Amino acid sequence: MGNRKCGPELLDTSYWPSVSIELLSQDELVRFNRCKNAVQAACDGIKSGEIAKRFDVSSSLLSYYIKRCTRTASDGRLVGFRALVKGSERLEYTRTAESTNHGYRGAGLAGAFRQLLFRYEKSAAWLALKLEPSDERKIQPGSLNISGLHQKFLDQLKIEGCTDAEYPFIAKRCGYEAFAAHLNKSINEGNAALAVMKYGKSAAQAPGRNTGKIALLRPMFPFERVAYDEYNLPNISIIEITTDDGSFCIPISRGWFCPIVDFDSYAILGYSLSIAENFNSANLTQAFEKSINPPPYVGHEFFDDLPRLSGQGLPSEIAPGVKGRRISILCLDNHLSHFSNSILIGLRKKTGVAITYGKVRSWVERNVVERIFSILQRRLVKLASTTGSGSSDFRVNDPVGNAVKFKINLSQLTALIANIVRRYNATRLSAIFGSTPNEKVAREWSDRARLQIVPKYQEEFVSDSKISIESRWVTVRGDRAVHRTPYIQLDNVPYTNDILRQSWSLIGKKLLVEIGNDYRTVLAFREDGTEFGKLSVSGAWALHPHTREVRREIFQLIRAGAFDARSSDPVLHYQDKLAREALKSNKSGRKPKLTSEANKLARAIQADSGENKSDLNYKVTSGVLVNEKPLKSNNRRSFFSPERK
Repeated sequence: MGNRKCGPELLDTSYWPSVSIELLSQDELVRFNRCKNAVQAACDGIKSGEIAKRFDVSSSLLSYYIKRCTRTASDGRLVGFRALVKGSERLEYTRTAESTNHGYRGAGLAGAFRQLLFRYEKSAAWLALKLEPSDERKIQPGSLNISGLHQKFLDQLKIEGCTDAEYPFIAKRCGYEAFAAHLNKSINEGNAALAVMKYGKSAAQAPGRNTGKIALLRPMFPFERVAYDEYNLPNISIIEITTDDGSFCIPISRGWFCPIVDFDSYAILGYSLSIAENFNSANLTQAFEKSINPPPYVGHEFFDDLPRLSGQGLPSEIAPGVKGRRISILCLDNHLSHFSNSILIGLRKKTGVAITYGKVRSWVERNVVERIFSILQRRLVKLASTTGSGSSDFRVNDPVGNAVKFKINLSQLTALIANIVRRYNATRLSAIFGSTPNEKVAREWSDRARLQIVPKYQEEFVSDSKISIESRWVTVRGDRAVHRTPYIQLDNVPYTNDILRQSWSLIGKKLLVEIGNDYRTVLAFREDGTEFGKLSVSGAWALHPHTREVRREIFQLIRAGAFDARSSDPVLHYQDKLAREALKSNKSGRKPKLTSEANKLARAIQADSGENKSDLNYKVTSGVLVNEKPLKSNNRRSFFSPERK
């Protein structure tokens, strides 16, 4: 056999590159072992007839295998046993036939575009120069017009002498598909500059996107890698304020939808909603907590006519074996709220999650979340109060006025989003081969799953995770000499209970308190970690539920002289003040106006009644506030004006 006459160093199979048989299917493994044993036997000098009987490999096929195995690969080594894997090495097709008078629709023109570049070298050089990033005439990032560039390329071919009877002019679209495929092939082979021209600067920032490089972390299972982002909802809603003069609908500004989405299954694991003017770190911790222990779904009368999809809901409440599953890696952007201590220290300490921050302006890092946002955008713009995708959107027609006209309550919008999220998780997606996100999660974490690489939290943590609970150390105060019983102070208000009042030995020592949504009570722990009990506020601050944010805003008004500190019910009077100011800006006869007071009132109502209240409305109590004055502006512009002395 002629192929056996090559140098003995080439026939030494111990130096040949090998193959990982774990990645081969059962049929491919049987074929590979048969061919490998036949080639090794031929290199050891066994006759071809004996090899054919033993391994069923003919002499001609054996010669072909040895010839392929002893060639030099692109990495400078022998191809070795890699040549025996079916489809592992394909030689690029080189066309030799003339590209004239062939099929009008492209039949019989395989390899014609590559042949064209070899034949008309000046046009090929012109195209390469046009796409060269160092060229002064280079295309700006994200503005590559393939169709226009194709037309100019055809003009260059005409100048160089390409006739109408030659390719690409004999094709129906003058080789446009082959031209576009040539550019895409160059991008896939690692031409990052061309990727930037076509997709923008962000295309070359994310790993594995149009760079020819493989991303460092590719999730193999659900919960291995998840992403979090915020989305400004494209709708205006209202709250209803009732006074002695009647009922009024007051618009509030757009809220924020804050989901946690799984990269592998595309499922929304948990989410939170914010009706503030901006989001904060608490929205992330609330979404994370709901992904572990989701609250029960509360139906709404608006969706009684919608058929319930099979398996709709969040994965932790639908898929068996998912509840309490740990999230391994959390991907965040570089918003300042994501660098707070509650995220960098609190969230990591409580959950053990690893946090990664994407590159600045790199939307590709969270492309799964962007997909969810596009779905919400398409569905929510159907409401009459939509703000659309911008001022030029034809669907936008006085969203603030429509919200008031049709009484689009915040609770309705909240219920709509909850319904959309749960139905999305039960919708079949082509990105995961026709499965629903919940089906994929359930399949990967069933009892028959191959691996269980993502562990679970302890049952005690799942039932009471306290991820969104704020913790802080405080010092016990008191003075026995003046009979001031022990207490702690949070935001200018004392807390105590019957046990703490008698614990004189704790004065000057530290307690760890956990602050929940209702700021009237906190849970205290000793320095050794043992629970001390609940501490409560007394007096006027114990009359109405309120958050820490509400109390801080009340004391800010008190310091500014716009609120009476002697109020018998500061929380109720604060809500009345917000309601009256919101009504002043939306008097009858005026065009409805968005105000920050309306949003603050909506958040205060949620703290008072909970997130699952059917409607957000407020009734102003009779009477006026004592010593109420308008809040003075900080007047920052005058501070920086040149006239300031």
